[in-house]
Amino acid sequence: MAKTNSDDADISQKLQELQSWFETNPNLPENIEPIVLKRFLKCMFYDVEQTKGIIELNYSMRNGNPKLFLERNMEDEMTAKALRASDLLIMPGVTPERHKLILFRMTDLDPSSRNSVEESKIFFMMADARFTMPDTLQGKESESSEGNTFDDAEIADGDVQIVDINGYTMRHMARVSVFIMRVYMKFLQEAYPSRLRAMHMINCPPFLDRMVTIMKPFIREEVYEMIHFHYEGLDSLYECVPREMLPEEYGGNAGTIAEIKEHWLQTLREKSGYLSDEKYWKVVSQNKSRWSWF
Repeated sequence: MAKTNSDDADISQKLQELQSWFETNPNLPENIEPIVLKRFLKCMFYDVEQTKGIIELNYSMRNGNPKLFLERNMEDEMTAKALRASDLLIMPGVTPERHKLILFRMTDLDPSSRNSVEESKIFFMMADARFTMPDTLQGKESESSEGNTFDDAEIADGDVQIVDINGYTMRHMARVSVFIMRVYMKFLQEAYPSRLRAMHMINCPPFLDRMVTIMKPFIREEVYEMIHFHYEGLDSLYECVPREMLPEEYGGNAGTIAEIKEHWLQTLREKSGYLSDEKYWKVVSQNKSRWSWF
C-alpha cells in the first residue's frame, strides 16, 4: 500500500519526538545522523517506545564492548590484516523484496589469519558507514542525499546475508571467540537497526553439523529458521536471491569482487571521521542507565 501524506506527517512527528528524546537522554551519545534514527524507527515498525528500547540497547552494548564498537581505525595493523584476509561486500541496490544483500568470504584460508574481534569490528564499521546512505543506489556512488534526508523508500526492509564457507575447517572454528560470537549475535538479533531476513551458507563442508552445534546456542530459534544451507553449487542460492545482483565471481553482473570491495574500502576511508567521532558513539554519562548487560 502506498504511503499517504498523513503517513509521512506521522513519521516526521515520531522522528522529531525521538530526536528530542535522544538529545536529552544521558544514556546516549551527543549526536545521531537523521537517517540512522529513521532506520531504527523503521526497523521497529514505527513504534516509538520500542524504537527507544532498541536505541538504548544499541549504545549500551557499544559502550560495553569498546574494542568492537569504539576503538576502530581501518589503518590499525590488526584491522588492516583482517581486511586483507576476508571480503565483506555490500551489494548495490535492493532485491525485489527490498532486502539488502551482504556477502562474506575468507580470502586467506590459513586458520591463524582468523581474528573474530577484527572481523566483527569490520562488519559493524561497514554497517555504520552504510547506514548513513540510501540502500537503493544501483551504482557504486557513496554520496548521500542533499541535507542527509532520505525518503522511507530508500531504506531497505531488511538484510540478507550470504556467507561463503568454502575452505572452512574445524581449525577455523577453533579460532572464533565464544564471547565475541555471543556479543555479535546478540547485537545483530536485538540491537541492529535492520532486520535479518535470511542467511545463506554456501559451499557448506561435510562437517557442517559440528559448526552449527557451536553456533546454535547463540541463535534465537526464529533466526535459526532463517538460515539456509547450500551444499553443492549455487543453483539453490539463485532460487532465493537475484543472480544478477551477485558479483561476477558468483555468476552475477554486479561487478567483480575487487571492484565492490574497493568501493567499500573507499567508503570507509571517507567515513573514517564519522566512524571515530566519539560524539556519535560514546556515552559520556551512564549514571541513569537502565541497561547493564555486561
